[in-house]
Amino acid sequence: MTEDLDWELIVIGGGPAGMTAAIYGARYGLKTLLLEGKVLGGAQATSPGIENYPGFSFIVGIDLATRMKEQVKKSGALVREITEVKSIRHDSEQSSFVLETRRGNYRAQAIVVATGGGHKKLDVPGEEELAGKGISYCATCDGPLFRGKTVAVIGGGNTAATEALYLSELAQTVYLIHRREHLRAEKAMQDNLAKSSVEIMLGQLVKAFRGDQQLQEIAVENIKTGEARILHVNAAFVALGSNPESGIVKTINVETNDTGEIITDKLQRTNVPGVFAAGDVAESMKQIVVAVGQGAIAADSAYRYIRGERRGPR
Repeated sequence: MTEDLDWELIVIGGGPAGMTAAIYGARYGLKTLLLEGKVLGGAQATSPGIENYPGFSFIVGIDLATRMKEQVKKSGALVREITEVKSIRHDSEQSSFVLETRRGNYRAQAIVVATGGGHKKLDVPGEEELAGKGISYCATCDGPLFRGKTVAVIGGGNTAATEALYLSELAQTVYLIHRREHLRAEKAMQDNLAKSSVEIMLGQLVKAFRGDQQLQEIAVENIKTGEARILHVNAAFVALGSNPESGIVKTINVETNDTGEIITDKLQRTNVPGVFAAGDVAESMKQIVVAVGQGAIAADSAYRYIRGERRGPR
């Protein structure tokens, strides 16, 4: 059977934002294709528990991702997993975009970029093995799971400071570990830390995470003296920022900010007509509920762009 290569809307990325955009695109009657380089789910699929998504007091990340995946398939959108978009080209003569993949070159009148953003990692022993087993990259997502426990936040910027302050309201003990002698967080944030119960550990390098099927301790080393120390913790939150997966759109001159996030307006439109962005790859609060909202808005804007109407169906 020959692959259908011509589409009205193509969504790139199968996380919450991308799946929502595909659902709305299909419901609006657009011929919609969702392309995902790996498998549907996104970062939420690795979370041991989600407690802040409306409708669920608690749900395992992979379970929420599976529910979304089933809904995408019921919506009528076609899904192609393990189909990475290698490049995008703007065909100005036909007012369309050509997406190169291993299956062939797909053509779309509009695209929604929902490629997400990978969390920056420490790349130390034990991090990969214990990810989702005490090691998290989102305190807002997973912090409540460790209420009354001992936790650590690793990082020195605003994100790390914010997460440490947030966790100080939940956990019994919070360590803030930073490899430099000074925090990079804003002064106001540092002042709040000084007033909190957070124990700040400066000049400390994380050497390893250890635990038997669950994080139990962090090995740190003083960068000046070389003194080693073991911290016994229940969880560690790596807060080094994220790397938005926005490189794919640079060839069509989509604007990004200094951290690589795609710049959009309130309707999720980029500076390139016909290109929309949603979720962690865009300037946004990095939360599932925000991603799905942006995915819906992006699909609605794409519908208006393709059909030339003022707003999509209700």
